Amino acid sequence: AQCQQPYAFMKPTLKRRLRAMIMEHADDYGLDNLSYTGFIRVSGYKSLLSASDMSLAVTALLECETKSTHDKLTTEDDHGQSPFNEEEEEEQSLIASFNTAYDALNSNGSSSVSMSGGGGGDLSSLVNGGDGSGRTNGVGAGIQLAVSLQSAIISSAMSLVERKAIVRLTHFRYAYLHATSQGVNGGRNFNTDKAASGAMNKKQQHTHHIFAKPLALTKLAHFLMDMHRSNNKWTGTKARPLILLSEKPSTQTYLVVGYEFPENRGSVKRNKFGRKFKLATEMMDGKAKFDSFESNVVEVKASEVQKFIEHLHYMIDSI
Repeated sequence: AQCQQPYAFMKPTLKRRLRAMIMEHADDYGLDNLSYTGFIRVSGYKSLLSASDMSLAVTALLECETKSTHDKLTTEDDHGQSPFNEEEEEEQSLIASFNTAYDALNSNGSSSVSMSGGGGGDLSSLVNGGDGSGRTNGVGAGIQLAVSLQSAIISSAMSLVERKAIVRLTHFRYAYLHATSQGVNGGRNFNTDKAASGAMNKKQQHTHHIFAKPLALTKLAHFLMDMHRSNNKWTGTKARPLILLSEKPSTQTYLVVGYEFPENRGSVKRNKFGRKFKLATEMMDGKAKFDSFESNVVEVKASEVQKFIEHLHYMIDSI
């Protein structure tokens, strides 16, 4: 059946009619904004790439850890120890991700680092119906990461809703995203025994949450807002800002992102969580890490994250 074929291998006549056919039945399933105007770069038959796909691919390479980056950070010395501590490892991960994303921006859409197995760095496999599997860097890897991230956003959003894990308070909603069983109940059960922690296998320590990055977590919040706005569950008097807290086991912290509620889809509302987060941190006399381009992003110790949420609520209530 043609619906099971990769797009590149579908019949030309069907490909030309595909958009009209989709739009014809979109209203029956409540689907809108399925297409938009954009730019496409064509460089011979092997490379056809839209500007939006390039943006999503590079963003995914910045936010998500590729296999090559993971392998570099999990190497051990002669004593079976990592050459980096937690802070150094996170910094090295950011640098490696930036370099991978920067390399993907070159003119032929490939990385300057050759890929294992001789797969090449261009997009010919993807354009000709391949899935880009085995790619460790370059735009091809970025596109696959972007697809995986979007899939994770949808599945995580559905899981939060089905488990009724989003808590509603007077001034906002919030939800935890855990990467390990240690993070259950807001991260209260983290092992603080340094000896036990040091004895952990390095690969276990390296476990991280896919949403432990500001942009990825913000995308999840945005999707949750759009989903509940569409079904009219978070509208009118039921509308609230949303706070998501993602576990970071390697540093025993939680990444916290505050997302304001825009009344209409596509509209922009000024985010005031930066000032609120700072005031809440001062009230609880705790330490928090404000190390992002966005002021509505903060990193809080796992042992203090629930206390942070409580003080944030009390602080807003007193304003």
